[in-house]
Amino acid sequence: MKKALSIILTASLAVGCMAGCGKSDQSDKKSTEKKEGQTLRVMMSSGDFGADTIKPALEKAAEMMGVTLEYDVIPDDQMLNVVNTQLATGNADDVILHNFGLTDISAKDLAPLEGEWSEKITSTTKPLCIDDSGKVLKAPLGGESNMGLLYNKAVLEKCGVKMPLTNYKEFMEACEKIKAAGYTPVYISNKEVWTAQILLMTSMTTIFTDNEELIKKITTNQIKPVDVPELKKLWENAASLRDKGYINEDYMSATNDMAFEALANGECAFYAQMDNAYGTLAEGYPDQIENIGMCYTPLWDNEEDAYVLFDSATNYMSVSSSSQNLEKAKEFVNTVLTEEPLTVYYNSNPGSVPYDDLGFELNTNEFNKEMREYAEELPRYGTFNNNSYDGEVPLEAFYGAFNEQIQGLYSGKSVEDAMDSWYHAYASDAQARKADGF
Repeated sequence: MKKALSIILTASLAVGCMAGCGKSDQSDKKSTEKKEGQTLRVMMSSGDFGADTIKPALEKAAEMMGVTLEYDVIPDDQMLNVVNTQLATGNADDVILHNFGLTDISAKDLAPLEGEWSEKITSTTKPLCIDDSGKVLKAPLGGESNMGLLYNKAVLEKCGVKMPLTNYKEFMEACEKIKAAGYTPVYISNKEVWTAQILLMTSMTTIFTDNEELIKKITTNQIKPVDVPELKKLWENAASLRDKGYINEDYMSATNDMAFEALANGECAFYAQMDNAYGTLAEGYPDQIENIGMCYTPLWDNEEDAYVLFDSATNYMSVSSSSQNLEKAKEFVNTVLTEEPLTVYYNSNPGSVPYDDLGFELNTNEFNKEMREYAEELPRYGTFNNNSYDGEVPLEAFYGAFNEQIQGLYSGKSVEDAMDSWYHAYASDAQARKADGF
C-alpha cells in the first residue's frame, strides 16, 4: 500500500563514520576501539518505500545506542530471492527491512521480537506480523498504506475533469477528455514488477467482501479466478486502459521514477501508487507536491462496489535468527520504535501509524488526509489478500506472484491467460503446503 520501488542495477551502499568521526584524535580513537557487536548490518530494498528516506531514522536509533550501521541495499525485484538465500544459508544481515509478507519467507529463520510496541500493533497490520503460534516476527515501521491513483490537479482542471470519479464509465469518460487535450490519462511503469498491480489491488476487495462462499471456493480449489464473472470483468476494465490507448506509449520500458516525473511535471493525469510516495515526491518535486492528490481507483462498473484502500504497514523490520549480534539487533528494532527515530521517519514519510497508541503523535501526509475524507463516505478495506474477513486473512496465501501476473497483463497477455497464470502460481504454492483441494 508502497509502495513508494525497483531499480534494475544492483546497489550496495555503505554508511561512513558516525557523526563526529574524524573531527579529533579522540574521535578517531573511539571509532577504532569498537567492541564486538557495535556494528549492525541492515539489508533493505532499493524500493520506493524508500532506502534514503528511512536511513535517517535508523541512524538516529544507532546514535542513541552508540552503534554503527552498514547497509546492503538490494534492487527491489531481487530482494526476496536474496533474503531467502541468505536466511537459508545463515548469512543474512542482522536486521532486514522489507515490505513483503510472512508467506514469502521462512518464518523459522526470523527471530521472535518483543517490546511494548508488539502489544499495540493495529488489527489491520498484526496478522502479517505473526507466525502460526502468535509470535511477532515483524516490527511494523511504515504507515498503514493507502493505495490508489495519484493525480495531477492542474491537468484535470485543464481537461474539465472533476473529482471524485465514482465508477469505470466516469473514469473512461475522463480519460477520453484527458487524451483529447494532449495528456497521458494513466501512466504505467511496466518495467517495474510491482506498480501496475496497484490498479487491481485497489479495486478487487469488494468482490470478496461478504462473500464467504467465494472465498471458500478459491481457497479449496473449487473455482478458478477466471470463472468469477465480476473478477474477470474488473481485469478487463484494467486491460482496457491499454487497449483504448489511455496509457503512455513507452509503458513497457517506463520506470517508477519516470512516472513521478511525468506526474509532477503535468505530462500525465493519473498514476497508481502507494501513499508513501508522498515523501519521495515532496523531496524530488517540492514545488509541485501541492498540485498532486490521491483518490481511490474506480475500475468497478457499479458505484456500490467503491471503497478506499487502507492496508497493512508499508514496511517492517525483522531480525535474522542466525545473527551474531542477535540481542543487539533486537534492541535496535525496539529503539527505532521510540519517539525520536519515529519522529524523524514520519516527518519525511508521513502516514497512518500502524500502532493503536504509542503515547506520542506522529506526522501524516496530504494523501492520507484526502483518502480519509473519501473514507467518511465509503468503506475501508485492505487488498484482496491482506483484507481481514471475520478477523482472519484467508486469502493471504493466495497472492500468487500477483505483481508478475499484472505486469504480464500489460506485457500483452490476454485477460484469460493472465488470470490463469495467477491461478497456477497460487495453486503451486497451495500444493506445496498440501492445502485442502490442491
